[in-house]
Amino acid sequence: MAHACPVVFTAERIYTGFRPTRYVEAITVYNGHVVYSGFLAEAVRIARSIAEAVGCGRPRIVELDGVAVPGFVDAHLHVRGVGAMKHSIDLSGAESMEELLDAVRRGASRFSGWVIGRGWDQERIGGWPTRYELDEAVPDKPVVLLRVCGHAAALNTRAMEALGLLDSDSPLVDRGCDGSPTGIVFEELAAEAYREAVRSLDPVRLAVEGAQEVLRYGITLAGAMDVDDHAFRGLVAARRLGLLRMRLRLYLSRELFTALDRLGAVPVLGDDVLRVTGVKLYMDGSLGARTAWLREPYSDEPGTRGRRLLTARELAELAKRAADWGLDVAVHAIGDAAVEEALRGVAAAGCRCRIEHASLAPPDLIRSMASLGVRVAVQPRFVVSDSWAVDRVGPERARWLYPFRSMLSAGLLLGFSSDAPVEPLNPLEGVHAAVTRGALAEYTRSEAVDVETALHLYTAGSAMVLGETRAGCLEPGCFADIAVLDRDPLEVDVEELPSVGFNATIVAGDMVWSRR
Repeated sequence: MAHACPVVFTAERIYTGFRPTRYVEAITVYNGHVVYSGFLAEAVRIARSIAEAVGCGRPRIVELDGVAVPGFVDAHLHVRGVGAMKHSIDLSGAESMEELLDAVRRGASRFSGWVIGRGWDQERIGGWPTRYELDEAVPDKPVVLLRVCGHAAALNTRAMEALGLLDSDSPLVDRGCDGSPTGIVFEELAAEAYREAVRSLDPVRLAVEGAQEVLRYGITLAGAMDVDDHAFRGLVAARRLGLLRMRLRLYLSRELFTALDRLGAVPVLGDDVLRVTGVKLYMDGSLGARTAWLREPYSDEPGTRGRRLLTARELAELAKRAADWGLDVAVHAIGDAAVEEALRGVAAAGCRCRIEHASLAPPDLIRSMASLGVRVAVQPRFVVSDSWAVDRVGPERARWLYPFRSMLSAGLLLGFSSDAPVEPLNPLEGVHAAVTRGALAEYTRSEAVDVETALHLYTAGSAMVLGETRAGCLEPGCFADIAVLDRDPLEVDVEELPSVGFNATIVAGDMVWSRR
């Protein structure tokens, strides 16, 4: 029987992990795993011994161009959403309502049916886009424009008609002074509108293109969140066709899990590449849309505390059902009230579930998270994007926005992620944000971490949040997943981190992306 030959990778420097940081001359890879890390001569000797034992010929020696680090691990992203960005109007650069409407008007010709856009922020464009403005820009096609956070959407009249929302009495439909819908919808309705629009696109293509984009940034393993039936079909088909080149751990949407649970057919399946891991639930919305659920009212809108989307009891019931299938639970909780309610549900379920975001987490909640042993997936790039966050919660509460250092000091198992396409995929932008604290530095400078710690949290830390012990490292027994950088992230100036380039990405010892 033929065996794959071992490969020796050598580079200017190969980091096998961070915190503690260790680097070596070379690693020997066999059957997709690291079997030795250390000196080049010994790596070659071991490779030759394996090759002789299995009768596969001479091992290859590959000299990597740059500095090698363990493949980055993104604990929380939306792979279909990343793929869909290639088929959407990018509104992240819009600085005014006029710019947004002009981009939609020009981009609408690309679409034969639903017009899809994403990335706008009412704080930047000076207000919320209404259906009447969108009707003028695109009168003949349904339009869905998802806010940057994904928790609100702007629809034109055609889209509202198609979704049956013009006559809806849902509190998630925004209304003007005259009581008529403005075209802005929140939370489940925003997600439903976006899903309906995206379903017009090929799910396999979205899965493949999304994964290819992720690989460009040295990310070799990711938690794919909120996977519905459309995204699931695309990912499974891509895997069966051999088109999926990165590792993904799937967290099913509540709707998909509930439907499959009732049928007694939850697909607890997978391999080292694609695996169903858990269920994604939402406790609240976002600070940007003022739908995150706070203990006290918003400082810049005292009439609201946001929205609770799930009770502790409902969370506990769902978590217990997930546990019956051997599945993890990841709970989106951004506001402090939402985190508190989520922890009540976690305690009632007796699970070591994940908390996603935990954006506003004062000391009592950090202590509770630590005592319950929950894992926390955070997004450091939020400290750059949420430039308005201090206005939302006020200077006093702002101290506890994204308190990464306090979480680590309490002993929490913490992992970094991007929440892409909400934030950029580039892990080094996240590392830079975690170190510098971005727009929140004045209030949260004490929550900064050093570069070494940030790299650990974007590799082994995130892997552990996903329940993977073989990822985010390049020691013997680890996956041979490697990101090759053009400069050493521990030797460049901190401000240069976002400009460090990616030369190649390797998964299971195979080159799956290269800049050349």
